Amino acid sequence: MKTIQQGDILHLSSPSVDILVLSKDFFNRTGMVIACPLLKKASKDALHIPVTADGFTGIALLEQLRSLDTNARFYKSVSHLSFEQIQNISDAVQGIFDYYPFSI
Repeated sequence: MKTIQQGDILHLSSPSVDILVLSKDFFNRTGMVIACPLLKKASKDALHIPVTADGFTGIALLEQLRSLDTNARFYKSVSHLSFEQIQNISDAVQGIFDYYPFSI
């Protein structure tokens, strides 16, 4: 079976959902991945990022990050994002965790 890579779009069979793999390849080799769901439609939001790949269009819901054990799930590879899209999405996820040394 092909190693899962950052930027892969996978279809999980249970529950039936498409996901975008956000974690780096080194982490993915453990059988665990950090991913977010991909929907066909979603409300406008700073953390809802449109994605397109060969034969796939959707919206990544970055506020719904999940850790998934791919050894315990049935999935199939759907597509893969371009490097530019992976960079944009990684930057948006990084923004969720940025540290600000002052309180609001």
